[in-house]
Amino acid sequence: MPLRVTFDTNTLADVVLPEVSQQPTNPADAARVRAAIQLGKIQGFFSETLVTLEGVQTKDRAAVFGSTRLQSESTCTDENTITISIGVVQDRKPLEPRFFERIQAARGLDMRALKGPARIGWIYVQDEDGMLFEPDGSTLELSARLDKVHKVATAIAERGLGHAAAVKFGLQFSASDGMSEPELWYKGLLRAKENGGTNRVKEVVAEWADGDSVAAHYGYGIDRFCSRDFGQNAGKASVLHPDNRRWLSEAFGIQFVTLAELAEMAAA
Repeated sequence: MPLRVTFDTNTLADVVLPEVSQQPTNPADAARVRAAIQLGKIQGFFSETLVTLEGVQTKDRAAVFGSTRLQSESTCTDENTITISIGVVQDRKPLEPRFFERIQAARGLDMRALKGPARIGWIYVQDEDGMLFEPDGSTLELSARLDKVHKVATAIAERGLGHAAAVKFGLQFSASDGMSEPELWYKGLLRAKENGGTNRVKEVVAEWADGDSVAAHYGYGIDRFCSRDFGQNAGKASVLHPDNRRWLSEAFGIQFVTLAELAEMAAA
């Protein structure tokens, strides 16, 4: 059986293009891991957050997520039947080219995407050819996966990490503007940008992506989570900080590796 590995966006970029891998990754390590994937010794996965969150350019994130809104449509098929459809829409641009290319290259290595926590008021990625996501399996398997994803996502949120960090930040800016009517917390991200908080929006969206990636990884029961991000800039406010990695390992058995460690495992 191959070793099943979830790659975060940075290590995924290193593996699909080892020759341009970023420090501290050794290009030779990235090439070894890529070769192991091609040989079937490693089976790679990545999170759907590459599309839903990280694939939005930094300069556009506040505007895109701030545009999140519910949209309804009603149709009447006869005098006794009215159908109402409610969905979530955002003012999105095409996926950032480097992320599109990264995902296409990953799919070329037979990698599949992992679905993150299901949340009310969030968008869903369409899998038009049925080849983007790892299959759900049976109804029982799907139910068990969803329970596991929710379990870890909730635990991460209780620590104020991941998605919770983004929500808290958005609500702070909605409150600071003295809103008299309730609004979706996403609007606070746009207000943050208007008040010079573009970099902080970038950080909380990245933290949201990291938290959801870890939750998805756990839900699917993948063997290792490969990342070179240790939350150096965010400190303990990052789910990937060494202290939080330790907690996730002890509480949920999540095992983290670097590309260098994964290259050693592939060579064994």
